Amino acid sequence: MISLAIFISDIVHILIMSVVRQKRSNKSGLDFQVRATAALGLSIVVDALDYVGAPIFALPIIGDVADVIVMATLYHLTGSKTSAAVNSIELIPFIGDMLPTYTISTLLWILRESVKRKGNDRLEASESDQAHSIARINDPMEQTNIVDLDSITTRESLRTKAMRRYAIFRSR
Repeated sequence: MISLAIFISDIVHILIMSVVRQKRSNKSGLDFQVRATAALGLSIVVDALDYVGAPIFALPIIGDVADVIVMATLYHLTGSKTSAAVNSIELIPFIGDMLPTYTISTLLWILRESVKRKGNDRLEASESDQAHSIARINDPMEQTNIVDLDSITTRESLRTKAMRRYAIFRSR
């Protein structure tokens, strides 16, 4: 059982290091979903090995060296200093081995990054809408340009779309 756990941890380490090498060789970087999946997979496997291999990883030097290696790998995948700080709880004797700290910190990183990415998407959409509005205002001669039905986003409800079309119909 112990040799199986060591074999699995070696395989996971090799897979994660290949992902990290790909990240370094690829100038554009890996996609967020790839990094999130690799980090979450590593976190779950290592937390499971903490429970299964508790006698081996509970030894002061062996367990701490393994924890530092996993923390460094997760930091290279996520690049999050907050996750690295949360992962340092793993170095506290008994407490760190009983809590799934790697999984919790990775889930926190994924949540923060997804919120950050949604905010960036909304900001970009807002900037493009503002540019389109300015273009419509600067062209006062063409009345059909006041409300452009093609610019209505899919985020609007059906009622809002119907009310907008009714207002356009009434104004003509």
